[in-house]
Amino acid sequence: MLHQKDGRQEMNKVIVKDFKLQVATAVRLLENIDLLDMNGHVSFRVPGTDQFYINSRRASRASVTVEDIVMCDLDGNLLEADSEPPSEYHIHTEIFKRRSDVFSVIHNHPHYQTVLGIADIPMQPVFGIGSFVDKVPVYEKSSLVNTVEMGAELAELLGGEVTVQIRHHGTVVVGDSVKAAFAKSVFLEENAKKQYDAMLIRPDIRVLDGENLVRTRETNWQPSIIEKIWTYYQEKAMKENALAGLL
Repeated sequence: MLHQKDGRQEMNKVIVKDFKLQVATAVRLLENIDLLDMNGHVSFRVPGTDQFYINSRRASRASVTVEDIVMCDLDGNLLEADSEPPSEYHIHTEIFKRRSDVFSVIHNHPHYQTVLGIADIPMQPVFGIGSFVDKVPVYEKSSLVNTVEMGAELAELLGGEVTVQIRHHGTVVVGDSVKAAFAKSVFLEENAKKQYDAMLIRPDIRVLDGENLVRTRETNWQPSIIEKIWTYYQEKAMKENALAGLL
């Protein structure tokens, strides 16, 4: 019995380390492609619990390590590690409380999505792997989302969608895994970039619609595609030495 208990404890340690590693890796990858800067955060809710992991407030996004990932409950109370969560943890907690299908939340600061928001231009599906873009609600309070009330407002506005934009500020993206939320974050921005560039040529752009849009979405967002996106950006970051010291 003692050996079985020790085995379970070791297995739990491995699982926890993997959770933290995915969060820390996602932060590094997003910073490496300029979707995060000195701010921004990635979270992962532990399945079957009211606990989640998130990068700590103090850790640099450019050099975050596994040790910089903290665990909190859905009230933002620190349960593990000796740092503190980001001041905008309410974004994560309020979404987790409302969305049982969401296991990862990313708040980033993408350039092109923010520019479109400033210009009051709705995002539209304009290319293959960005075709999941649909309704993108806009939260009009541009300051830090650092209160329960603001987090609740934002989560209610998000509803059942994939993303919500914070005008003049950034974007919040959700997924059923860290890898899925990461992939959506990458291609929300790539879709916004292509939309922006096309509108420089001709404001009245053509967007994906009808059966073509439905099939494009279905063929571009299989689980294997998400894994492929994650692997590509991870290997790219490794070649650029952007994951050094992660562990």
